[in-house]
Amino acid sequence: MDEMHKGRRLIMRALLLPVLSLVLLLDIPQAVAFEGDYVWEARFKASLARARSGHQVKDQYVVGDMYLRGRGTAKNSAKALYWFLLAAKKGHRKAAYKAGYLYLYSNGLSPGASPKQAFPWMRQAALAGYAPAQYELGRLFFSGKIIKRNEPQALKWLGRARAANYAPARKAFDQMVKRMVKTQTAFTDRNRAAK
Repeated sequence: MDEMHKGRRLIMRALLLPVLSLVLLLDIPQAVAFEGDYVWEARFKASLARARSGHQVKDQYVVGDMYLRGRGTAKNSAKALYWFLLAAKKGHRKAAYKAGYLYLYSNGLSPGASPKQAFPWMRQAALAGYAPAQYELGRLFFSGKIIKRNEPQALKWLGRARAANYAPARKAFDQMVKRMVKTQTAFTDRNRAAK
């Protein structure tokens, strides 16, 4: 059995060594990365031209996403937010969500930007049926950090995201329901003990 394994290892080494040498000599990963960069840069320039015309909401969203991810251009949260807001004002639900998300979690925005500015954009996207926004809105209502804490509203929005099969919402919704049942049970027990 050991001889058979040794034979297989020798064959694998004999086959892989020339292939690895060829990869190192041709520097294939760099060539692939360069080609990918070129493609993303071309896509970015084309989308930016269409987005600047103001007619293509989808392209405004795409340009914002490319700035956010650094595809075809340098990462820039402030420019991403600018393009997301343009698209969101025209009703693009994912753009509204990402604008809200940037207000909540990005440090690269202008000094006047505040997490409180996230709420109207998250709400717009949630009302349009975008499950990740419904989940975030539920979390915002539950945390009470930037808007007044409201557990029924939190449950409503987490429930909608859960109904849309958004995985993080399933767990959050179930935990919230367990917590509310536990609180209600404790309240009922205290009332019984007081009587």
